Amino acid sequence: MQTTNLTMYSLWTILFSIIAIEAVADPCGMVPPIYVGQPPILARVGEQQTYVFYKEGIETFVIRPGFEGDVDNFGMLIPFPTPPAIRKVPDNIFAQIAAAVDPPEVVINLNPPVAFLKSQRGLGGAVREDALAFSEDTVRVIRREAVGMYEVAVLEAGSAAALKKWMDQNGFRYPTGMDAVCEDYVADRWCFVAIKTKVGQKRGVDPVPGQRKVNQNLPAGAVFDGFVQGMGFRFKTDKLVVPMRLSAFNEGELRNIVYLLTDGPKRINSISESTVRRQLTGNAIYRNLTDPLPLRLIGGTEQDLRKWHLEGLAQRRNPDPKNGEAKRLFAADLLAARDGTLALPQEETEKKLLAVGEHFGLRGAEIDTLHAAFLKKEAEATVRQAVEEIRSMTLTVIDGDFPRAVVADQNLTFASYQMPREKNKASTYDTLRHGPAEKQPGIRKEGSVRAGISWFRFLGSFLLGAMGLVCIVKRCGSLRVLLLALVCLSAPLVTAAEPETLPAILDRLADPIQGEACLDEAAALALGNAAQRTQITEALAKQASSDIPLAGRGWTIAALAAIPGQDVDELLLEIQNDPNWPLLVRTWAAAARVDRCGSAAALIEKATLISDFPALGRPISTRLIAKLQEEGDRTSVEQLLALTIRLPQLQAALTPMILAQSEAELVRVMRTAKNQNVRRQAAAYLGTRAAGGDAARVAAAIAEAYHFDPAATGIPWEGGPLFIPGIAWQKDPAQARRLADHLIRWMLWCDRHGRAAEQRQLHNNLRSLNLARAAGYESPGWQVADTVVWLRSWGAVVGRDQLEAILAEQQVAENPRYRAAVTNLQKPK
Repeated sequence: MQTTNLTMYSLWTILFSIIAIEAVADPCGMVPPIYVGQPPILARVGEQQTYVFYKEGIETFVIRPGFEGDVDNFGMLIPFPTPPAIRKVPDNIFAQIAAAVDPPEVVINLNPPVAFLKSQRGLGGAVREDALAFSEDTVRVIRREAVGMYEVAVLEAGSAAALKKWMDQNGFRYPTGMDAVCEDYVADRWCFVAIKTKVGQKRGVDPVPGQRKVNQNLPAGAVFDGFVQGMGFRFKTDKLVVPMRLSAFNEGELRNIVYLLTDGPKRINSISESTVRRQLTGNAIYRNLTDPLPLRLIGGTEQDLRKWHLEGLAQRRNPDPKNGEAKRLFAADLLAARDGTLALPQEETEKKLLAVGEHFGLRGAEIDTLHAAFLKKEAEATVRQAVEEIRSMTLTVIDGDFPRAVVADQNLTFASYQMPREKNKASTYDTLRHGPAEKQPGIRKEGSVRAGISWFRFLGSFLLGAMGLVCIVKRCGSLRVLLLALVCLSAPLVTAAEPETLPAILDRLADPIQGEACLDEAAALALGNAAQRTQITEALAKQASSDIPLAGRGWTIAALAAIPGQDVDELLLEIQNDPNWPLLVRTWAAAARVDRCGSAAALIEKATLISDFPALGRPISTRLIAKLQEEGDRTSVEQLLALTIRLPQLQAALTPMILAQSEAELVRVMRTAKNQNVRRQAAAYLGTRAAGGDAARVAAAIAEAYHFDPAATGIPWEGGPLFIPGIAWQKDPAQARRLADHLIRWMLWCDRHGRAAEQRQLHNNLRSLNLARAAGYESPGWQVADTVVWLRSWGAVVGRDQLEAILAEQQVAENPRYRAAVTNLQKPK
């Protein structure tokens, strides 16, 4: 028991040491409730955006659907004519594609103010030569892999029933009511890609031999709301076809926006031509991707530009931040079509990096940015090889409500179509707005600006060259460190002491493909050789700090992290803090240290790393929630509230645990917590409880909490601000009057004892119009009101006799100052 108390005291200390905030003047008053949304089980929200590329028998299909609901329920099933290569795409890809059609303008104000047809067998692609003649109860697994936040299985099925059975047995969600459509795809010999979200700490898709633990569960009540990770599928097909039939069965809107990059202008068969909103030639797309962003001059012309207008203008007009991801997507697809390949090397590398990140629970924009920084060189090489080929393509934008019956009945197929020129302009349809563009003031200027822009281009080139030189110097530094690491690894001391199997394990860890499968072997080797443990951990640390393939460094760090001991944490800390290594490697090392935390207190301590490594926010959050659930009763509501303040991303997950507390416990924290923000948070959650149907109990608990005691030597909210939840007091006027009566008595008590600060706190709460209207007294609003004014205002509600009793209770009935409140007192309302 003593150990437990010490542990929880340490947790308490850490919590409040990291969230301490200086108090502001009079930080008290009515607190609004915290909104707690309850999303549906699974529903589609917003329009579905799709990118489609087709050239020379290679098609790419990219989606990022919008859903809201329970994360455990999310999944997709997509049919394809041939097995696709699968990859992650940037989560902002559709905003980038839209900016490739209508690049955003850079504004300079020179006078600123002051102050598809019926599905048929074989349509859309040739039947594969390796297709098997399945029996109806057969499912063949072509491939299973992990892609970012998803587990993916590529399947062939003999029937919809067999497909459903396999998906149910393997934890995938089969789409309800789609048997007939699935049977059509089975008859056409199409394959299916089944997708589900990866949860918990599951490594890859399946447990590997010797794996010690697999936790596939997220904390209870975990939800997501909004768009999920974007996915790209590249496959071979004789004809352009978009398999969208199953999407017709999703609940919600069926508006679709399709960006179609092909060798000519297109429309969708069986869907109105009016849905074709824009068509851009390849030359126009190329200019939008490579020329400076258009410039809009307001209040003058190009001749009015001055030197300060031009400072930094080249950087502001750089198109890459706005549509560079679209340029790289287009170039990658063009290069794949030229080479006749489904997966480019950098796409496979990215999947390996994603696998390492998922091992540590790293997911989201922050880790994607680190991956992009590492893959930038390969991405730029792809652009150089293929970007010119964009000139031969046409980009068609299709936007509209697709008839549900049409979409459900047939795949989307396409025909040549040239839209009317008078409609093909941004004023009719702007892709950035998904509707007509607003008329803008001023002058639009494309291309270079006459006065001095060429010099800025030269400066930009010089800066890029300088950055390249810095990269070369840094790379030389990495090579120097690599040589030192190789010398150390070949030193007689290490090689003589290493077990015979260690070199083989190190080689496997360095392999981006094999590394994940031998993590447990590396840990078992160290744990089974106590005498040589130090040599093993140091060898792993040296390999993690060498210039082997980056994913191999990640798996080596993961293997090192699986070995217990403070010395290992110090080795990981050295990698984490070494500025010579890529930020991605340092983030992995920091995430490994998080992964080793065995308690909530340790995870809270590691939360300070988020400022330096933003990608750690997710793994710290998910692991912390799990630890708090394990600790159960040992975690107080005060600690939970402190966590929602320190780590706001935990609020949704912790809310059920907080709301499960009694009103009395939340009220106690609201009155007595040492941290004023924790008090405020408790008041907000009391408001949430009241809004959820417990209004009567919450109101009674609050009124009781501030009950006046004539013999009191202190106030109930001693040591901090006074907060009262801003609940619907008018629904329970009796409790509102009871609370107001007690607050008025405390106002008199504070006045008698010279507690001016507490009087201001009482004043801030009593002036609430919500409480005043429910209790029946007149609020002075923002006007200053002393104790006598408040006594007189309350006397008008309760009457002379009751006010006399209040004065007598505190033995001031004969005090001339307070008796002034009784003089000329009106009758009760």
